[in-house]
Amino acid sequence: MPSIIFMALLALAVGFVLAALVGRRILPILRKKHVGQQVRDDGPKSHYKKSGTPTFGGAIFLIPFTILVLGYLAYDFSWQGLLFLLFVLGHAAIGFADDYVKVRKTKEGLSPKQKTILLVALQTLFIILYLFILKDKILFVLPFKLGTWEIQGGWKILYGLFLLFYFYACTNAVNITDGVDGLASTVSAVVLAFLGITAIFVHYRGGYGSQDMNVFISFALAGCLLGFLLFNWHKAKVFMGDFGSLALGAAISAIFLQEYMPLAFLLGGIIYVIEIMSVFIQVQYFRHTGGKRIFLMSPIHHHYELKGWAEEKIVIIFSLVTLVGCLLAGLVFWPGF
Repeated sequence: MPSIIFMALLALAVGFVLAALVGRRILPILRKKHVGQQVRDDGPKSHYKKSGTPTFGGAIFLIPFTILVLGYLAYDFSWQGLLFLLFVLGHAAIGFADDYVKVRKTKEGLSPKQKTILLVALQTLFIILYLFILKDKILFVLPFKLGTWEIQGGWKILYGLFLLFYFYACTNAVNITDGVDGLASTVSAVVLAFLGITAIFVHYRGGYGSQDMNVFISFALAGCLLGFLLFNWHKAKVFMGDFGSLALGAAISAIFLQEYMPLAFLLGGIIYVIEIMSVFIQVQYFRHTGGKRIFLMSPIHHHYELKGWAEEKIVIIFSLVTLVGCLLAGLVFWPGF
């Protein structure tokens, strides 16, 4: 068996086992600490019974993932890998603060302004380090066999502005998707499998840069999420919270970037895009029509809940749509390598 594929499968399996073990240890602690999430009043009424379910569950996949990434860096250190890990953990810290405010002070959590300032500050720092401090080439894979663009000179400033919008939108989109038991975890596992397979494809094509780290982190995080699903599948025993979802969004958007195809997020992360666009459309339509709505409730997964779909059905259908989106992303972007 080729070594890169063996590494991918090993990372997937170890991530799953570690997350399952961490979950068994952490879940009783979360229950003992009484860190139950208070369901928002504007959510579906069927979710009221979930009030009190422990949050901070993102620790179940973030702890083993962090251990695995540190292990990989100990074996094959790179500044880009360390920057990636710090980027993910920085978002986890912001999410932790938001969850803490929710369970100890107010169910609304950090204000939108507070959260935006923290996210933009962290993402701006990452972008500066990525574009101007790291010595790696900055590449951008164009769709439809249009080739690859190396970003240099003044173009880095424009690209940095694009990346700031990209990271802010992507992390919030993944965060919004976390609203049904197992949804964000399952959809993200599919996306990460696509990213891992893409990195393997580039590895064998002899494409741009070393993709071995991307193979490892993609499959390791996918395995950790599958282990987390043992506790998060309907009916969820624990929620990942913003602690987990913001970190997950940071990881996925950063891997797309490290594979030089951030535009592929539009297809590979199609459910994330649909989710955040449903909120934007609902808000704008509400404002411009004096209170009318397009969806029964947004994000769109709540719309389907109110139409009578079971949570398990939403997760399965949305994951299948994600799979189709990933296949389309492969068709559109893989020839560029």
